[in-house]
Amino acid sequence: MLAVAGLGLFVLLVGPDASVLRAALMGAVAVVSLAGGRSGRGLSFLCLAVIGLLLIDPGLGSSFGFLLSVLATLGIIVLGQRIMAWTPAFIPRWASAAVAVPLSAQLLCGPVIVVLQPQFSTYSLLANVVASPLVAPVTLLGTAAVPLVVLAPWAGTALIAVAGTFSAGVAATARFTSQLPGAALPWPEGVAGGLTMLFLSVLTFVTVCAVVRPHRLVRFVVASHRRTVSLIEMLERYAAGGLQHCSREALRRSAPRVLPKLGPGLDRAAGHGRLGYCTKLSGRKPRWPLRRNVQPVRRRQAVPPGGT
Repeated sequence: MLAVAGLGLFVLLVGPDASVLRAALMGAVAVVSLAGGRSGRGLSFLCLAVIGLLLIDPGLGSSFGFLLSVLATLGIIVLGQRIMAWTPAFIPRWASAAVAVPLSAQLLCGPVIVVLQPQFSTYSLLANVVASPLVAPVTLLGTAAVPLVVLAPWAGTALIAVAGTFSAGVAATARFTSQLPGAALPWPEGVAGGLTMLFLSVLTFVTVCAVVRPHRLVRFVVASHRRTVSLIEMLERYAAGGLQHCSREALRRSAPRVLPKLGPGLDRAAGHGRLGYCTKLSGRKPRWPLRRNVQPVRRRQAVPPGGT
């Protein structure tokens, strides 16, 4: 109950913006889940928070602040944990988290930021890494100072002063990195710029995976090569079988039609299926014996009366 009350005070203090409402509702869902004995479900908490806010106020679906907040949280939940898990064991966990959290958020928010402002911030990752340790004290001390301003004003003033110091450090980091040479590079506008930034984000993630886990990259390349070779062999066998089938069909169609022999004196007329008399005799003795009582008969011409 104290945690939920603190979230409510946080919303009243900062203001009911889209990102603040998303963070507060997600925190409330997380608190309820932890109280019920379910932990480690950040993606479920985010989905419930987004669905609940969109049901309450559908207009948040067109808010870029709400979209960037959701994408940043999604990147930290999905990609940040994987990058931290891939980090070698000799690197401290706080160091890997300091790089993985802003990098994962930037990979998903980059395409949307380019659509809003067509430029690429070269030192944004460096600025986020430097400023990330300063954000938690600002949030915690500022939130704790709210009830102390009423109960103990001197203690609340002290907490606000310390939180203001950390907040000044965040602002100084942003100013310093924005004044470096090449801090803002031009980028294509519209859909083309968003797609190119999405491709750059994917390429960056693949590069990080290759750097922290080179053996996994080698296994992936070898497995991809084997699959490609097997696919090429299968296509070659399929093509060879198709060519053989086509060649057999072509030979069958182009071969001359051989008519069956029906014996001497008989021949099959082409295309009609009739028997005709064949006069092309070789003069050889037939293969089967002729009947002896059949003699060839010559027909004589009749001589007219008085003829010679």
